[in-house]
Amino acid sequence: MAERRVSERRRTDPRSALPRLSLAGAICGFVLATALAVLIALTALFSARWDRVLDSALDSAVRLRSEAAAETLARHLHADWLDLEQLARDIPAMPEEAAQGLMEGMQGNGQRLTWIGYADTDGTVLSAADQMLEGESVAERPWFRNGMRGGFAGDVHESLLLTRRTDAGTPDEPLRLLDLSRPVRDAQNDVIGVVAMHIDFGWAERALSETARTLGIDAYLISPNGKVIVSSDGGRPSAAELEILRSAPSGALTAGRETWPDGQDYFATMVPSVGYGDLPSFGWRMVGRLPADSFRAGLSDLRGTLTLGATGLVAILALFTTIFVLIFVRPIGALGSLSDRIADGEFVYPPEFGGTREAARISGALARLQDRRVRDRRE
Repeated sequence: MAERRVSERRRTDPRSALPRLSLAGAICGFVLATALAVLIALTALFSARWDRVLDSALDSAVRLRSEAAAETLARHLHADWLDLEQLARDIPAMPEEAAQGLMEGMQGNGQRLTWIGYADTDGTVLSAADQMLEGESVAERPWFRNGMRGGFAGDVHESLLLTRRTDAGTPDEPLRLLDLSRPVRDAQNDVIGVVAMHIDFGWAERALSETARTLGIDAYLISPNGKVIVSSDGGRPSAAELEILRSAPSGALTAGRETWPDGQDYFATMVPSVGYGDLPSFGWRMVGRLPADSFRAGLSDLRGTLTLGATGLVAILALFTTIFVLIFVRPIGALGSLSDRIADGEFVYPPEFGGTREAARISGALARLQDRRVRDRRE
């Protein structure tokens, strides 16, 4: 009978139906769930933008480096163009021997400038460095015909004639030259001839390779028809193999990730024009590329740093949550336990809690209820 009364009293005691979750536990759970939700959302957002961020970084790096490589090459050629401009100004007033000496001084050792000369309006070479081709006709050469009309820059071409006249090149591998020419005018501004220089394209290959190596990219000089005429790594991919080369004739600025003939993925960009100042256009494009995973290690380090930072923030949040619970929530739990003891008839008084207004009001209310019970009992 006694056990039945105890059981019935437990069933009727409201405290037997209290939730097991405490206020402190609810707050800690809320903070933890919120922190995890934020971390998961940030992780999902970062993962979704990962490739986009990587491509953006690659695009900026490849584009700036490719533009720098193109400008460096064009600057060297522009310096030759300025020298040719000065020669065209000086020749009308110079004796033939003086003009020849000036050209030989400009040519130097001939390793870079293969030929410099001056032809009259009939196409006969009147003066040239080392007297090469003097007295011969160049009237049918593109550099002469175009030079009569204005400044001209000729794309790379083979020259069997100069290969035979110089020690450079062989019949199987003739000289590959670039042409620069411009008209010579007299005091009345009438065209009286053409000055021209032929630049050994081997120099351009070496210059491009050195510049690309310094900038940390692979660089490809592209002809107007999309053919690779020189590359820093020796490769010669074709337009049939790469979309970026097929877009070369349009001259549009293009960039993107693509699998190259070596089977590797690269991010490449095309500079639509290789030029500087008033240098006539050769019609070239420049393509630069970087391996597609070039920045992945750096971004992985960044992701690791962000993960470490997020872990630190969660730890700090947990610490402050614990301090908050101890200062502001635990007193309310203590008041709850004390209210049970008062309800069971114990004559105990709650301590004064001044942490929050609510804790102070509950503490004061319990103290007044206990005072009233004491007075009622005395009466």
